[in-house]
Amino acid sequence: MTRASRFQAFRFVFEREYTVKAAEHLKMLSLVEVLGLVVAAVLAAPAAAAAQAGSQEQVTFTKDIAPIFQRSCISCHRPGSIAPMSLLTYEDVRPWARSIKQKTSRAPDDPDRMPPWYIEKNVGIQKFKDDPSLTKEEIALIAAWADNGAPRGNPADMPDIQLADGAWTIGIPDLIVSSPQMTLPGVAPDFYGRIGPAKTT
Repeated sequence: MTRASRFQAFRFVFEREYTVKAAEHLKMLSLVEVLGLVVAAVLAAPAAAAAQAGSQEQVTFTKDIAPIFQRSCISCHRPGSIAPMSLLTYEDVRPWARSIKQKTSRAPDDPDRMPPWYIEKNVGIQKFKDDPSLTKEEIALIAAWADNGAPRGNPADMPDIQLADGAWTIGIPDLIVSSPQMTLPGVAPDFYGRIGPAKTT
């Protein structure tokens, strides 16, 4: 073997060993880096979760939901009114939390959406007196509250319940027509006929 051949063979072996060792070194370095990132992520996760929890306050009935219900719901959802259940207190509301979320989250054109308000949000006049409809933010609050177990919250945050005193809420009408009282037997055919003059005020 000539001197040039021996040099060429030595060069091939040297380069091959150098390449293999360099690849192994890079592989080990990559493994160490990956393990380091995993460890860092595991250690940082609790701190990040704690920071996020601290930045997002829990949605509660007394602080967040009750004011919405008082503005938009209790005119009907109260004892003696037309709604099927009362929404005045936490005890009244808690059994219905999931149903309330489902009803308030329905599509705007769904006739079962609550509270009932069928004015289109993107057409024509939008500002109405005593508008009971919910904003997207209020709907999201109700959903978050229900999904989180519907917590009560601090009783001190509960606003005073404001109920109408029976007065006309949209102004005194120009004419009130009252039908006369009639008493029918418990077992009797349907009544068809005149009921007398109606009293007006």
